[in-house]
Amino acid sequence: MIYNIHFELATAVMLLILVLVYFIRESLPIRSNRQFLKTLFFLIVDTILSALQCYAGGFVGKIPDIYICVLNIFVYLTGIIFIVCYNSYVLSIFHYKKVINFYSVINYGIFLAAAILIVTSPLTGWYFYIGSDGIIHSGMARNIMNVLYMMTMFMTIAVAETSGKKKNKKLYRMILVTDIIITMAAIADNINKNSVGITMIVANMCTFLLYFSMKSPDYYLDIRTGRFNLNGFMEVLREKIDYNESVSCFLIRVQNYHAICRIYDEESLQEVQRQIAEILYYKAEDKNIYHIGAATFAVFVDSTEMAKKLYEKVVKVMPHQWNVKREALSHEYSYYYVTYPDDSDDAEDIIQRIHYARSDHKGHHKPNELIHLRKEALEEARRFKEVAHRIEEAILDNSLELNFQPIYSFEKNRITSLEVLSRLKDGKHNYINPEYFIHVAEINHTIIQLSRQMFEKTCRFAVDNNIFDRGINDMNINISPIQCQDKHLVQDLKKIAAKYGIPFERFHFEITESRLTDEKAVRETLTKLKENGAKIALDDFGTGYSNIASIMLMPIDFVKIDKSLLWSYASGDNEFLNELMPMIRGEGKKIIAEGIETEEHIEILRRMGGDFLQGYYYSKPLNEENFIRFLDARNNGAEA
Repeated sequence: MIYNIHFELATAVMLLILVLVYFIRESLPIRSNRQFLKTLFFLIVDTILSALQCYAGGFVGKIPDIYICVLNIFVYLTGIIFIVCYNSYVLSIFHYKKVINFYSVINYGIFLAAAILIVTSPLTGWYFYIGSDGIIHSGMARNIMNVLYMMTMFMTIAVAETSGKKKNKKLYRMILVTDIIITMAAIADNINKNSVGITMIVANMCTFLLYFSMKSPDYYLDIRTGRFNLNGFMEVLREKIDYNESVSCFLIRVQNYHAICRIYDEESLQEVQRQIAEILYYKAEDKNIYHIGAATFAVFVDSTEMAKKLYEKVVKVMPHQWNVKREALSHEYSYYYVTYPDDSDDAEDIIQRIHYARSDHKGHHKPNELIHLRKEALEEARRFKEVAHRIEEAILDNSLELNFQPIYSFEKNRITSLEVLSRLKDGKHNYINPEYFIHVAEINHTIIQLSRQMFEKTCRFAVDNNIFDRGINDMNINISPIQCQDKHLVQDLKKIAAKYGIPFERFHFEITESRLTDEKAVRETLTKLKENGAKIALDDFGTGYSNIASIMLMPIDFVKIDKSLLWSYASGDNEFLNELMPMIRGEGKKIIAEGIETEEHIEILRRMGGDFLQGYYYSKPLNEENFIRFLDARNNGAEA
């Protein structure tokens, strides 16, 4: 009997050590952790009481039976409370909502019956009784109840797994194996009456197993900042949503963090992360801080109003300059919030919005303003991602489509040139807005590969259809400022043109001033193109971005007047063309007018001295076959 006491006490000590570990290490503020602590507490109490029970067994006949009965009542009651807590712990792991149902009636009915049997046993002897030898013996009801206890444990696992959300099979198998091991240990205890408390020893070992496998510090903690990581954040968020708790998530993100990473070493940047976490922790008034990305931190608050108040506190104190390696590093922050269930009652939708905030999205959010992560923000991110994917597919399978729009010459009185326009389809085979997918390609820097494919297809089109024998002198192709940053651009284009035997002088490259990002690189590239025989056109002049200085400073040959300028002049809304046209011609540039749709438009340009006309009056953009058919019909009989 003395061995039983020692093993029970050793088990209790190990469990107490586990409690100390629990409190020393920061734990996620979730139900399962709180329920685990309750389970651990009653397991320790039950273990200590079992040791006292063993100790009292050595004083048979010396201690009044009433004391022995009271001690046993507490031992057995604590044991069934432990089982209740354990079942609740399993349910909390799977985020099972406790509601009155058939399972609850059976589960709690069994434990209520067990409690009644235990308390009344000194009178009935059904659960336990004191024999003539003064030793405690198990009643028939206890053996029956033990079987029912085990049934409730396995039923709890089945119920939790059936109703649990986003939990994997590995977790289910782990708990199932744990219960099987404890069950086998209990059976061994009943078979071998001289055992040394196998059940409690095994239960202790399984408790440690569950703790260190499911609550690993490395899994939930970020070692760089000492705060909870993305795994911990998602665990808390999913639990709150699964239990229908209203919660608002406040996020802060360093806007240019990944660019900084290419300059400074990891150790310096970790210090910046720690300082940001400390500031946020202080202003969040001791709430848990989550480091959910290299540049993103998050805090849970109870409402939208609290998220806005936290933003007002943080935005005032977040430094816009860090001293890293004795260098001043400047950056801005983006702030976001999303609230469940006000913004959405769908967990995955909320999570996707948070992922949008912590990713390198290409939004147009102003720095330091608080962004409400509405559904529209996510839809834009999805659209951007989908179009980016279509661009990558087009590059890989060479599926970019081309359209051609004719350009009419006043001097030649026929179609003398064409503009090449790229077309891209989405998953439903609908055409994507060209301006948008070009914008996406520029941001993702896939515009270089896409434009190279476009240029080669243009050359092939020209050769296959003998386009220059049909009256076409020049082909106009749009060029992106991103392409101009490619030092090999001019040589690559020349090689492709030479491959098809097309003189480089046949190409006119159009660039829009509103998209210029590096004017020096653009000017150098355009100059190289001109030096190699190509012509340059300034596109969309008059859209609000262009200015007269560009005409004089940029190495351009043509100015394309935007349709908005022509249409407003035709409707009498402005007379800017009266001064603009002579000024452009005075600089020695030729004029291409876009948006020609009526005879009036043609007469305006004829009167003002325009050179080329382009618009739906002549033709909308056409595919290869239709353009050739149109060109032959239009130029047939025209002046050569």
